[in-house]
Amino acid sequence: MRRVVLILAAAAIISGCRDLSGVRGYWSSHPVEIEDMAAAEERFAEFAEMAVKAPRRDAFAAIDMLLEKAAADEVTYYIYTDWITSAFSLIASPCFDCGIFLHATDKILSGKIVSPYMAGEVEKSRSICLHNHLGDKALLPEVWQEDGTTVVIPLTQRTLFLVVDQDCPTCRESMGRLLGPEWGDAWHVALCYGHGPLPHEPGWDCFRVSREQSVFDVRQAPFWFTVSADGKIEKTYTSI
Repeated sequence: MRRVVLILAAAAIISGCRDLSGVRGYWSSHPVEIEDMAAAEERFAEFAEMAVKAPRRDAFAAIDMLLEKAAADEVTYYIYTDWITSAFSLIASPCFDCGIFLHATDKILSGKIVSPYMAGEVEKSRSICLHNHLGDKALLPEVWQEDGTTVVIPLTQRTLFLVVDQDCPTCRESMGRLLGPEWGDAWHVALCYGHGPLPHEPGWDCFRVSREQSVFDVRQAPFWFTVSADGKIEKTYTSI
């Protein structure tokens, strides 16, 4: 899955003004069948890059055509489901796009082609796009202190939330990078999962969160969002 993200990142660097008029009919002129895996990944990466820049209705039509054609072979369908998830639901992907991913997963989950296990994995990835859109009332999972006491975080002041995997060095580095004058007097709250005691980082209040909660796909940590003093999402990872 992650290889597609790397291909997308490379494509984003070398491309700039590709003609987007052909995205709706992309899969009419390109094969869906996967005989050469590397070539198929390149085709899909090109498509994903075009889709996020194209009008939404054209991107949706192209996704529909791709899934309809891929459904002729179960293995092919599984592979494209994996690539769609990688391209459009991973925050680290240059083609991260909740609108396209939600449309695609509506089709994938209603088709009942993928196994219950894979459907569950798609649902987990989907969770990150379902909540906390710009202007929404902020939705948080249950959190607790180190001693296991459940905490209700008051959304009554500007707050920056960072989701942290304690086993991820990049997450710990992010805690340092998100401190600075540009954040003003925002309260910094880290929602942490993983092994070991909660971090003790200057400037942060840290709480535990379950990996199994359904608000975030915590496997994508680190990612952050801000909430205004009236409890609404101010900046977010899920803009659609």
